[in-house]
Amino acid sequence: MGPAEQISESLVLYLDEIEEGHVGYAWSVGIDELEAMDEQYSFPNAVQVNVNVERSLQTFHVKAKMHCDLNGECCRCLEMAQASTTALLEMLFQRKEASPEELEAMKEDEDVVILDPGTRQVNLKEYLRQALVLEFPLRVFCRSDCKGLCSQCGQALNSGPCACSNEEKDERWAALADLKFL
Repeated sequence: MGPAEQISESLVLYLDEIEEGHVGYAWSVGIDELEAMDEQYSFPNAVQVNVNVERSLQTFHVKAKMHCDLNGECCRCLEMAQASTTALLEMLFQRKEASPEELEAMKEDEDVVILDPGTRQVNLKEYLRQALVLEFPLRVFCRSDCKGLCSQCGQALNSGPCACSNEEKDERWAALADLKFL
C-alpha cells in the first residue's frame, strides 16, 4: 500500500503501514467531513491538508498544516469579505504499555498521546478539526482600511462620506475640538 492510501479520506492514519523515517502526505478534505462548520462563515473550497509523519520504532511524530479559505460579513461594513486561515498541528503518538501513573501524568499534555500497543490506526479528524477551528478569525474585513457604516444613517462610508457626518455635533464635546495635540 502506497503513502496516498495510508491516510484515507476518512482521515485515518494506519500506523503499521508507515515505514520508519519521514513520510509526507497531502490531500483535500471538505469542511463538513472535518465537522468544522461555523455559522459565521461559508467555505468555498476544500481544506488543504499536508501531513508529515516521522516514525521511530513505536513513536509517530505527526506534523500537519491545514489551509482553508472562508467568506463572511465584514465586521465594519457588513459587505461580503474573503479571508484565509492556516492551522498547524503537532502531535506525538506512542504505542507502549504505560503505568496508571504515567497515563495520569500525560493527561495534562494534549500533544502527546499514549496508545495501547495493539493500536493499528489513529483517526486524525478530531485533532485536525480542533486545530483548524481555533484558527478561524474572530472578525473578517473587506479591506484593511474599511471605514464601516455611518453610526447615524447607516451609509457605507467606503463609497464616500454621508451628509449627516458633519451636521450633528454634540455640543458637550465642543471644547475638545479646540485642543491641539502634538
